[in-house]
Amino acid sequence: MSYCVNCGVELSAGTKKCALCDTPVINPNELNNTDYTPAFPERIELPKETKSRFGAIIISILMLIPNIVCIITNLLLTPELLWSVYVVSSSLMFWFLFVFPFIIKKTHPYIILTVDAIATAVYIFVFYYLNSTGSGDWFWKLALPLDAGIFLMIALLNYYFSKKPTKVKSAIAILTFFTAADIFTCLVINLYRYSVIATYITLIIGVSCLILLVFFIATDRNKKLYDWLSRKFFF
Repeated sequence: MSYCVNCGVELSAGTKKCALCDTPVINPNELNNTDYTPAFPERIELPKETKSRFGAIIISILMLIPNIVCIITNLLLTPELLWSVYVVSSSLMFWFLFVFPFIIKKTHPYIILTVDAIATAVYIFVFYYLNSTGSGDWFWKLALPLDAGIFLMIALLNYYFSKKPTKVKSAIAILTFFTAADIFTCLVINLYRYSVIATYITLIIGVSCLILLVFFIATDRNKKLYDWLSRKFFF
């Protein structure tokens, strides 16, 4: 058993310095003995989740400071203009989309998608509320249905990918998503206000996606074609 030559405290085997006074420990009987386990680990490794959560907290604090500065500046210099609301709402949407998933301990994709959908809807509503003249109803008839519908389709796509489909089936699912999103967007826009341009764009995107969709479905059902494409394009 070793003792510190400076303060006399009892030392554990393998200790490099005194835990009480930091005096270096030199034991002549252990100079040639290199096979020992240090009393304390030289480096503490934090779990990956803890590192991510700590980084997210730091980012949250850094985002909070300029928002507070903007609010104070707005209230002191231009109280008649609520420009700081745009800054705060944009920061909040960014925080919910990119920082919030690292804060919570168990990241459930459907909870994250729900939070993202609500954050996006609130962000758009802020612009609608501050800029609407009272007669506009584009948020309720256009923005909100698009927000809810797109995020619902993303949730369904995520559920499908959780079953780990093949590459071809994954391509089919993605093309189906884009086709459905394209048609749904056009339908909502035309129900709110008919648009010839939106209809033409929908037809171009929809037809392109449908052609690719038919190709991948045929590839998935034809083993010879699938094997040939696998050899040629390495998928």
